[in-house]
Amino acid sequence: MRELKRKRGRPPTIDADAAMRAVVELFRSKGYAAVSLDELSEVTGLSRPSLYRSFGNKLSMYLRAIDVFGEQVVESAVPKLQDDGDLEVALTNFFSEMLNIYYRDDDIAPGCLVFGTAPSNADEAEIQSRLSFSIEQVDQLMRARMQKAFPARGSAQLDSAVHIASNTLIAFSARAKSGATKSELLEIGAQSAHAICTLLQGERAD
Repeated sequence: MRELKRKRGRPPTIDADAAMRAVVELFRSKGYAAVSLDELSEVTGLSRPSLYRSFGNKLSMYLRAIDVFGEQVVESAVPKLQDDGDLEVALTNFFSEMLNIYYRDDDIAPGCLVFGTAPSNADEAEIQSRLSFSIEQVDQLMRARMQKAFPARGSAQLDSAVHIASNTLIAFSARAKSGATKSELLEIGAQSAHAICTLLQGERAD
């Protein structure tokens, strides 16, 4: 009998969004350096050659994961901050939504992909650049919202308030991974929001 030749078919369709979500979760759970290409292949269901063709090298995948994580923050958390209501409520709701992203539930906290994993790999120029950009973006978002609520405040007061807000957010990831519960960090977020508004409600600058 003549041997049947196997027909060549099209390569399987890749669900790039689902694959990248898996990459995000892997990187934020283990960090950049600790993740292997075999692990990336496993979580995406792609062979290493297919992985490279689809997403590039490991650094490219990590940087793309940072972008995807940032998109999630912009879609779900930033609108809470930009709400036109009371600033303290807006800050509290923003911190709360960020913690919803950082935690899978009250006990499991992969944390922030950027602030939780990028600092330990900032010797990579592109990672350091993304980290610096992310901090600048947070500062700008906070400053814009605070200026909207308190347009008469001087730059020194605004600088202090922005630093409190940004550093609260940056510290959340480390606290979450160190074992702090979500409810504990929600309380810290509320306290930070109150302290910021108390500072900004002080005497007006000349």
